[in-house]
Amino acid sequence: MRAYEQTLTFSQRSGHAIIVESEHAWRYVFWEHAQYVGCVDLGQDLWFTPEWCETNSPNDLHCYEPIMDKQLRWSRVEILESGPARVRVKWSYALPDMRYRNFHGDSRAQEIYTIYPDGVALREVVLWPGKENNHGGNANLWQMAEWILVQGQGVHPVEQLVMPAPFEFSNAEGAKIAVPWPLPAQDFEPFCRYYPEVAEWSYYLGRVRVKERPHPFLAFAKSQALFPFMPCNACHGAHPYFNLFPGKDLNNVYQHWPVTDREDFIEWVPAGQDMGTVATHTSFVDVNFAMRVSPSDYIPSPEPATTWYMLTGAVEAEASTLALEERVRSCFEPAKLEVVRDPGEPDRLHRGRVLFEGYDFSLRAYVIRKTGKDQVRFFVVPGAVQIDPVFVVTGWLSERAHVLVDGRALADGAWRSQWTADGQLVIWISGRIERPREISIVGQV
Repeated sequence: MRAYEQTLTFSQRSGHAIIVESEHAWRYVFWEHAQYVGCVDLGQDLWFTPEWCETNSPNDLHCYEPIMDKQLRWSRVEILESGPARVRVKWSYALPDMRYRNFHGDSRAQEIYTIYPDGVALREVVLWPGKENNHGGNANLWQMAEWILVQGQGVHPVEQLVMPAPFEFSNAEGAKIAVPWPLPAQDFEPFCRYYPEVAEWSYYLGRVRVKERPHPFLAFAKSQALFPFMPCNACHGAHPYFNLFPGKDLNNVYQHWPVTDREDFIEWVPAGQDMGTVATHTSFVDVNFAMRVSPSDYIPSPEPATTWYMLTGAVEAEASTLALEERVRSCFEPAKLEVVRDPGEPDRLHRGRVLFEGYDFSLRAYVIRKTGKDQVRFFVVPGAVQIDPVFVVTGWLSERAHVLVDGRALADGAWRSQWTADGQLVIWISGRIERPREISIVGQV
């Protein structure tokens, strides 16, 4: 896998892009004519995006979000890492309206996509609500995710979906909802009004079933530590507010983004009769830190640097929902890691030559620190099955590394490694860990 910059042409428009090849039938693109929004290219002019941070004002009808920044005054993208074991891309942006007025003067966000050879990305979203002034007043919502398909010119969105229920919502524990098309809502309505069972779920995994292409997905855990949210203002349940887009007249197919420079609209622009002749995007469900349903609702702003973690990407069309659910739980339910100490080292100390520093959700990785010889040994004790685990070792000195599982060296194709600029060794291992396994990472075999 690798990340690179080049001119990308999509829907008869060319511009600068960062592209991440995932060694699968999909890739990641960050393109200037989509304001560098992170997207998954599914092939044949069909993309998917898990969206961005967005807010809305009670004082006007504008949407404050990075896709309004057609002139790229604030939207920036850069490659942080690129190697055989992982790629990291950072996208930073402001939350302006169509007139380039930033919500509260200086609202901004940053997203880092950490992508591994399995073709799946950990999307880290960080929001800094503005405080320079009070432009926009008290926010009506704070949003950070949405399931969106992007269609190039000449690609009719409805023809890409697997009917009759292209949107599948799962709790990653066996329960599923098959959402029909057109979507059942008559207007923008709370998802829980139609499917109240989501209030009790522990995970939220949305998969879009499309024809003859990989299936994109977005997933996260219902956890205030990993995905902060206010209780739903519609049903008052302990879950994020999910907004279901209207199915009536297919108003959830829009042409104001991407591949357009138009700056003469308010709110959004339904595709209408232009559907299939211009680039469009199709929205299913969005996710909010908080959403005002009535004037009596109190909508707080998240604290500066509030962070959300999501797993996103695509899977082969034939991949089962169970396999995808296992991958999601693997990301958010890390295994226990037990370091094997050197002879003579006391047990159960929080110091030593090799230390397990913790599981970093932002990297989807177990982080280990060592001193001395380039050798670490530990047991991975899974609760949930671990899929394609990642280990980061700081203090590595050798130019090479070898991986052994239960004392046997892994074949070269079963794992990847790379060294970061700050001296970390990154190890990605392909496969499943379903029972306790001993893993050794050594400089010499």
